[in-house]
Amino acid sequence: VEAVEVEQKERGFTLVELLLALAILATLLAVAYGGVIQFMQSRSDLDAAINAQAKLRRIVEVFTQDLRSAVFGGLSATPYPSGNASISFALIEGGAGYPVLPHDSGNNQSFKRAAEAKIVVLAGALSGVGIARGDEVLMVNNLGDGVILPVTGVNPVGGEPNRWHVVHAGCGNTIDYTPNTLLFRVRTLGFRFDPTTRRLVYREGGGEEVPVAFDMERFEIHYVYEGAFGDTVTDPPGGAFTPAYDFARPTGAPPYQVTEVATGKVYTLRRLSLVLEARFPSRGRPVSRTYTAQVELAANTQYQAKRIVPCE
Repeated sequence: VEAVEVEQKERGFTLVELLLALAILATLLAVAYGGVIQFMQSRSDLDAAINAQAKLRRIVEVFTQDLRSAVFGGLSATPYPSGNASISFALIEGGAGYPVLPHDSGNNQSFKRAAEAKIVVLAGALSGVGIARGDEVLMVNNLGDGVILPVTGVNPVGGEPNRWHVVHAGCGNTIDYTPNTLLFRVRTLGFRFDPTTRRLVYREGGGEEVPVAFDMERFEIHYVYEGAFGDTVTDPPGGAFTPAYDFARPTGAPPYQVTEVATGKVYTLRRLSLVLEARFPSRGRPVSRTYTAQVELAANTQYQAKRIVPCE
């Protein structure tokens, strides 16, 4: 018996036992490898999603920071018409606003046709005016109407010290004169999404377009109007609301207020709703993420730009 036991101990593992052990080891390695691959794939998808979310969040932050600084919360049509795929507004560059005088107090049409704005500036020299050729100015009356004018020159008013003409030759004023009409030096800017190139571009004044985001799948702007009791309507459809505005194919700027035809209820533009979508590659396929945000439009206790129109 002792001899048999010694023989079995010296014999070692049989070929079948070795193959079985290798098979078990291979199975364990395959399971472990599959887990590692699955983890790496999940991590790749997660990284792509995080990158997409971070990218969209940065875009919204830049957009929101500029928009919240918009003068009087007013949207404009310069350099782009404001609608679902583009938006423009103006930022105050300095000063509290210069009082504007009518050219002929008895004839408002002469004021509207004028190629220059007569403003009152308490400055003995041109350097103290703060407005120069090549600047853009926004003239706003106390009805909430505003017009953006390109400055072609600043000249002293003859025989009237401390009074200056801000000339906008070639682009005439389009708003009425009212008491307390003010003139501000501004900087116009806008964003536009091009679905063909999938780029979001930025443009300041008459400058070149500058890409701010690539590989965008979607960039939508929706305009939220609020009623007296907190009820809202988004992108009010023409026919049901007046004045009608085509948000999908804009030609100007959305109205500050709209009226529901059926009920007569008045709704005021209060905020923008943004929808952004971007894709990042992961494992040879795109990972898509959508980001939404609400942007409140700034209000001003003294002036509210209900409409900002370009000059003509």
